[in-house]
Amino acid sequence: PCPCWGTIICGEKLKLTALLVGLVALLGSASPAQAHPHAWIDIRSTVILDDAGAVTGIAQEWLFDAYYTLFIIESIDQERDDLKTALVQLAADNLKNLRGHDYFAKALVDGQKIVLADVTDYDSALRENRLWMRFVIPFATPIDPVQTALSFSVYDPTYYIEILHQKDDAVGFSSTTEHGCDAFIHEPRPSLEAVSFAQSLDLTEDGGDQLGELFAERVEVTCQ
Repeated sequence: PCPCWGTIICGEKLKLTALLVGLVALLGSASPAQAHPHAWIDIRSTVILDDAGAVTGIAQEWLFDAYYTLFIIESIDQERDDLKTALVQLAADNLKNLRGHDYFAKALVDGQKIVLADVTDYDSALRENRLWMRFVIPFATPIDPVQTALSFSVYDPTYYIEILHQKDDAVGFSSTTEHGCDAFIHEPRPSLEAVSFAQSLDLTEDGGDQLGELFAERVEVTCQ
């Protein structure tokens, strides 16, 4: 088997059907680092509210790191395929693969996990020479953020990828009316043992499905 996270690259056959296409092979030749994480995504979140002030979902904007962007651009035959079309198709494939992982999102209301619906609204392009992907994660049932405690985190459970909100304009709100909402990002506080364990993992080792949550931000949403 090929030692690739989320996809397969064997010989000259390239399969663009998962989130990090060939990233392991690329980083293995481009960087000597042998510790998790091995990939990085800067994100911006938008909490979507309806006219009544209920939260109906969360929109995500992901900016992939330069290594993954470079690999994707070089893997697309731009003489044969339109770049924009190819990137949107890649986003569709990535999101299909991410569905089984709740799109790397964990939303809680009063401490209980929120059921997420299928993503149908998505787009992808290049922005500032980095691969950009936007998609909307709908909630199966709208949530009242005034009467309940709402929070969410976005992270790779294995911590192969580090996913953090960008420093400026990290969380926004989308609504046709003003609901007096605010968001606070709780920074991750992993233990020294967790940091040491992550640093000990090489490209082919799996840290398990609980590691990533220790390094995840938690966004707390409050509305008046």
